[in-house]
Amino acid sequence: MHMDRKTNYKMEELLPLVSELAQQYTGCDSTSVTYEKAQALMEAVLYCLHEYDSAAGSNDTDSMIPGGNTGGNKTGSIVSCQDKTVREKYEAGRQLLLAKVDQIRRMLNALSGQFEDYGVRSLYDTVQKGVPEFLKWYDVRFCPQDTILTLDYPLLVDLHTMCGADAVYAYLCGIQAEQRFLAMFDRGYIVSLLEAYDMEYREMMENICEIVLANAIGHLLLQKPFEDKGFQKEEYRRLEQMVGSGQVQELEQVVLNGIRQMVKQYDGDDGKVCTYLCAGAGAIAVRMESAARMGHLEHLLLL
Repeated sequence: MHMDRKTNYKMEELLPLVSELAQQYTGCDSTSVTYEKAQALMEAVLYCLHEYDSAAGSNDTDSMIPGGNTGGNKTGSIVSCQDKTVREKYEAGRQLLLAKVDQIRRMLNALSGQFEDYGVRSLYDTVQKGVPEFLKWYDVRFCPQDTILTLDYPLLVDLHTMCGADAVYAYLCGIQAEQRFLAMFDRGYIVSLLEAYDMEYREMMENICEIVLANAIGHLLLQKPFEDKGFQKEEYRRLEQMVGSGQVQELEQVVLNGIRQMVKQYDGDDGKVCTYLCAGAGAIAVRMESAARMGHLEHLLLL
């Protein structure tokens, strides 16, 4: 996987690191490395440097970066981020990646104890089969930029610019948020909703939360209790008037407010679930507006 990532590092700073990686990869015979592999090793170096730079730009820089200014921490070597050499930044970035892989492992273990896939094969396969394979084959030294997985089950957030451990970590964060949100509802309700949406839902490649959210927003707009299942013709007409009479941007704000209200009421959210769900508000607003305009809200609001 090739990364389209700009860098402020000079080639003469990077080549010694790439050469060392090549020697380690071939057993000291760096001349046998193909052009493609040399390019991949360059990407590996840049990936680790990017990991370091991303941490250095965060609010909690020193606690995240190995060898950073720990304010007298007993772990030793206090080195200012600005004073680090490119080699030190590369090594620090690699250590951050190792820590992230360990965090992915712990997140997966925590998820597995209470994971619910609702019978959706792509969700089960990606989390329960794919992530363990990632942990088994991920190569922090020679190919940290390789995501290994295709991450087939889609999230509400766009991860297409991410790769490697960063992508898998962000993906599991999204899955954690989804699992918390979906746990607000009875499992039978969600399965019934999915069946109404698509009888072949077990094989679908769509996000469960988007389907549940759209239905929930319909209830909120009508001030209809969630336990009062099913929409009547008159309710669809009322929703068409509410949803189809404004702009998509206005409807998106309605969806955002509905998400915040729902999460606050049922989850006591720490912010992560709400932030994740709000990322899907725009797509839900577009789908609702289109369905209302075409007179097909019954295809979106189901239960």
